[in-house]
Amino acid sequence: MASVKKIFVIIFVAMLSLPAAGWITGTLQNNSDNTVNPGFPRPETGLWFDRDYYRAIEGWFRETLPMAETLKVANHWLDYYLFSASSIKAVHVGRRGWLFWGTKQAEPENTEAVRQAGHRLCLALHATESIVNATGSRFLVALIPGKAAIYPEYTGVSARADRTSLYGSLMEANRRFPINGLVKLEPVLKKAKLSGQAVYGKRSRLWCRPAAAAAAGQILTAARLAGHGSDPPTDDACPPGDDDLYRLLLGRKKQASMAHTGYRAGPFAVDGPETTIYGDDYLNALLPVLTRAFSAVTIIDATQVSTLGQDLLAHQSEMILLECGQETLERLHLDLEALYTAEQDRLKGVVTRPIALQAADPVGPCALDITDNGLVIRSSGNTAAFSLPAITGSTSRIFRMAKLTFAAGHHGPVSVKALPDRSGPIQKQFGKGTGFMLVPLPFDQSVDLIVTPSQKPGVFTMEKAELISFYGDQPIPSPSLPEPAKATGDIYKGLPIADLEPPPPLPVVRPASAPPVAHPTQTLPELDITDIEDGCVFQRKHNAASIVVSGSYTGVTGPVEARVLAADDESVRVPWTVVDDAPQNSVFTGILAHVPQGGWYRLEVRSALTPWVVKKGRHRWGVGMLVACIGQSNMHEWFATGTDHQPSPRVMIHRDGRWHQPTSTGNGALALGNRLAARLKIPIGLLNYSVNGSGLTAKADWGTGFWLDTAPDGIYRRFVDGVNRAGGSVEAVVWMQGEADAARGTVSREAYRKALERLVDDHIRIDIRNGSSRPQLPFLMIPLVKRPTGKDRPCQWIRQAQMDALDTIEECHLAALSMDLENRGRQHLQPEAYTTLGLRTAQTVLYLQGKTDYHRGPAIASVARVSNQAIDIIIRHRGGTDITPAEGITGFEVLSGETSLPITAITRRDATTIRIEMASGLPEDFRVRYLYGAHPNTTGAVRDNTALALPLEPYSDQ
Repeated sequence: MASVKKIFVIIFVAMLSLPAAGWITGTLQNNSDNTVNPGFPRPETGLWFDRDYYRAIEGWFRETLPMAETLKVANHWLDYYLFSASSIKAVHVGRRGWLFWGTKQAEPENTEAVRQAGHRLCLALHATESIVNATGSRFLVALIPGKAAIYPEYTGVSARADRTSLYGSLMEANRRFPINGLVKLEPVLKKAKLSGQAVYGKRSRLWCRPAAAAAAGQILTAARLAGHGSDPPTDDACPPGDDDLYRLLLGRKKQASMAHTGYRAGPFAVDGPETTIYGDDYLNALLPVLTRAFSAVTIIDATQVSTLGQDLLAHQSEMILLECGQETLERLHLDLEALYTAEQDRLKGVVTRPIALQAADPVGPCALDITDNGLVIRSSGNTAAFSLPAITGSTSRIFRMAKLTFAAGHHGPVSVKALPDRSGPIQKQFGKGTGFMLVPLPFDQSVDLIVTPSQKPGVFTMEKAELISFYGDQPIPSPSLPEPAKATGDIYKGLPIADLEPPPPLPVVRPASAPPVAHPTQTLPELDITDIEDGCVFQRKHNAASIVVSGSYTGVTGPVEARVLAADDESVRVPWTVVDDAPQNSVFTGILAHVPQGGWYRLEVRSALTPWVVKKGRHRWGVGMLVACIGQSNMHEWFATGTDHQPSPRVMIHRDGRWHQPTSTGNGALALGNRLAARLKIPIGLLNYSVNGSGLTAKADWGTGFWLDTAPDGIYRRFVDGVNRAGGSVEAVVWMQGEADAARGTVSREAYRKALERLVDDHIRIDIRNGSSRPQLPFLMIPLVKRPTGKDRPCQWIRQAQMDALDTIEECHLAALSMDLENRGRQHLQPEAYTTLGLRTAQTVLYLQGKTDYHRGPAIASVARVSNQAIDIIIRHRGGTDITPAEGITGFEVLSGETSLPITAITRRDATTIRIEMASGLPEDFRVRYLYGAHPNTTGAVRDNTALALPLEPYSDQ
């Protein structure tokens, strides 16, 4: 076997060496600029460590060698059949060729985190069940065990891996605190296996039809609908078995999932309940059996909607069924607040009682004050915490939650830990219009809640805390009756009264000796400042910002004052101002308002009792503009490609939750930041939260995440968390994405546009505060770049959908076009192209600031047939007055139907007209398009005569 492997290795090495040898000998044409021009990418010293160079080589193989893709599949095939191995990390090859999802076994230090996550999910399911049942509906949960749980003998790994998974932790928590509506499918499927039925195929991702039928029977039994059981589904009623893991192992796409609609979801005329089902791909085989028991079915596709909130109860169905496979369990997120808000007026058997905020105690560096508005918390940051009075926990019959309501505009995620602690802390980030969180209470007689109001210092208000008890069918206890009034008058009338004993003599009281008087300096206040993070840029609001000032305080209590100085010359920008007039619990915290935009600054604090003692902050910070940059790899390359610029002293980069001083790397980011800093004379913070390979929708999830995934560990939530760490508001969001969705080829123009609308209107503008002066947070779009190896139609769908969104989303603006810029590799751009994009995007930001009167290039106003062989393209200018080049223009196509017609020449006729001359006569049904498809020819792209040379925008008359 080893010798066979060596032979194949030699063959593949030889094949890889042929292109380089051909280029050296001159047999192969070289590609001097490593773009998409024909030829093997020329090796250069600076490219040996550039991943795009190797992607260019891969693209060359794919485009040049007719058998390249086949050879790649053959390599994977040999790995599997000869060596029982897989180079695809997502697939694990077990014994006898069985294929499983490639799961990671939790490290010992992470085992506790997985266990806590299982307990949190168990409590969240309990809470969901309680809310649904309180509306009068029934709630069932069907968790489908994965392939490894049913066939552990073929995995070839320790059984411990399943116990340390989220599924195993959830089932362990359920054994201790059972969910009433949980349908136990694992015993049923194991029984089906022992009876000789196939539960999973050797190479399948999903279960087989007999397993789905057995599971459906168990679900109907749990729903008390066993009498509605159906005959086994026929072959034409069920989708065929899949071989997705095998296809994935070979490097091919998995089979497209069938939509949860049509005959499989069509209800049958039975006297069953109306049902809402939330489920994933396992539903394809499950629905043909289940639907016969229901009079109507509404399906929510879990592959598209990972966060389960108010949609679950929107149809007011009689039954709710939540189905989730083990491998997708980590993506399941239950939005309890949305569920509760949607149905709180319909809840029955629910009692809400207040939790006394007066009894709250600090357990970390914070100060608490009771006011008419609630509990005011002066917090020093992520170590500050306070405890609420002990409350009754959940029981097997009565589930309880704590509802904590904070003042509107609360900044930063709230973290709550319930003691005894089995689930770890629960975090909640409040969006626009929401200000409360629900904390499912563990099954303990007494529970203490430890609350951290924010990760950052600040002054916060908890308006109220409430205990919500779901009694269900249990009798609700009556409130305690008041004690009877005491009788008045002589209650001893008519009773004999004995003489009292004489009182004992009073003790002799001697005056106490006075304590020694302390020296005044022994009680003087001492302060220590919590310095602002070095390089921090606070988002301005109307040319100023409010800054949180905090630190430690000991000694005699007195007002604390703060001021702001310029970091360079120490000139006063904000004079001494009281920020905390009564420090408590050894901390001071307050708000310094109206800090003017600018920087860099430093902070100073002092006690009003000892104004001669000043504590100085060492870190520099400023007030300016924050711009969030999100999308996929081409946006990431803004910060990683090119070293043509030196960063302005006013520019900072925020990533991974912290501020960083930029280096000379990142042409796009530095071009954008430097330009804005130079024009606006304020600090500029660029938030880099792009993710390579990320899609917009679940269909375009290539393993790195998708932006509509709002689960706690998803890329969108990481972006929002990063913004919150930077202050919670930005002045604009720049979006550069689309390659992942175009590569799938399954996302239509309308679907992408609607998904983009949901991302902006339902998520970004809810979760991130608008720091601009415009009505909505500006969303700036950079449409899809050219894709040399892409297909025309899906690329055009994505690009047109992005242009459509400029009209359908309020305050959505074209940031820049990239179609006229050169690629390097398959889809990334040349370093100088990122500079151009950065400058064009800066122009758009300045346009929104009213600093310039244009930001878009010319557009095609009309197309006119001037003769049988000539067409005039009429141009409408925005910022320029003329166009280039005069001749040799490329990118235009003239078609009749789908047939491209030969063009003789395309030239500039005048400042607003382009002439297209045809090789033959024009048909009546001709049409024109410009910069169409995946990779149009832009060697002679049309640009205007502005300083930015803005390109003519794409056009299609269809």
